[in-house]
Amino acid sequence: MRSRAGFALAFALASATLLSHPSISAPFDKQTVLVAVADNKGKPVAGLTAADFKISIDQPQEIISVEPATEPLSIVLLTDRLGLESSYTPFDLARALQGFVKIIRSKVSGSHFALTTFDGPVVRVVPWGQAGADLDRTIGRLSTVTRESALRDALMDVCQMMRTAPTGRRVIFTVFAGYRPDMSTARTDIVGEALRLCDASLWVVEARTTGENSFGNNDREMVVDRGSAFSGGMREIVASAIGVDTVAKQMAELIASQYLITYAPGGGTRNSTRKVMVARNGLKVYAPGWIAK
Repeated sequence: MRSRAGFALAFALASATLLSHPSISAPFDKQTVLVAVADNKGKPVAGLTAADFKISIDQPQEIISVEPATEPLSIVLLTDRLGLESSYTPFDLARALQGFVKIIRSKVSGSHFALTTFDGPVVRVVPWGQAGADLDRTIGRLSTVTRESALRDALMDVCQMMRTAPTGRRVIFTVFAGYRPDMSTARTDIVGEALRLCDASLWVVEARTTGENSFGNNDREMVVDRGSAFSGGMREIVASAIGVDTVAKQMAELIASQYLITYAPGGGTRNSTRKVMVARNGLKVYAPGWIAK
């Protein structure tokens, strides 16, 4: 077992890596950022304009335009198949993934999907470019025979996949079992850096159970918590199959309703982070804090 001091050091190193980016020195170069905005019920907020947003990188940034994002999405569905647990059956997982895909397809035409599993070894089950019907059939057949998983290793592999993503609007949608032991060998700081460089937002549904040993892998928890927050994604913990399905659909709605903000950056240092805010009460903003190289 890693000591508390050792884990604290790893957490600090990972955080520093996640926050690092080169200094910003070209104040008139246009930059863009994808942002999702939810109301107090978790539903996407439509109709926002440039007057509603503020962007800060140590100082206010000039917002040039705000518009609904229309570029097709490149989404990797990432799952450990939820394991051998009666609370979460293969049918439950398939229903959640199929519901997510259906919403994205209906709202963002031309979007692309891939599927990777990590119950045991990391496997690229459905690659980019495979027919949608093949994806649907594969999702309907997902099952597992192992109690282990390797989420950090899988994220490293998916970030490599993102280099060949068909579009620049990239998402990693993850459904995993918090009650399964994680056998990953990838270091947390290396995974964090890979997430930053692959320029994809990380959206995570973590299924848990009650009882002894239902969850508790510190490295895995840190990656999904910090990685989703800094990449502009979302992480939710659920305790039922209905919760997995509900949150999967909620995330699909938010992803499909992203805004594309164009701004002219100025200022900032190597350790700066980007903050995106909405000048309305009760709204939650999902925007990447780090700035890709």
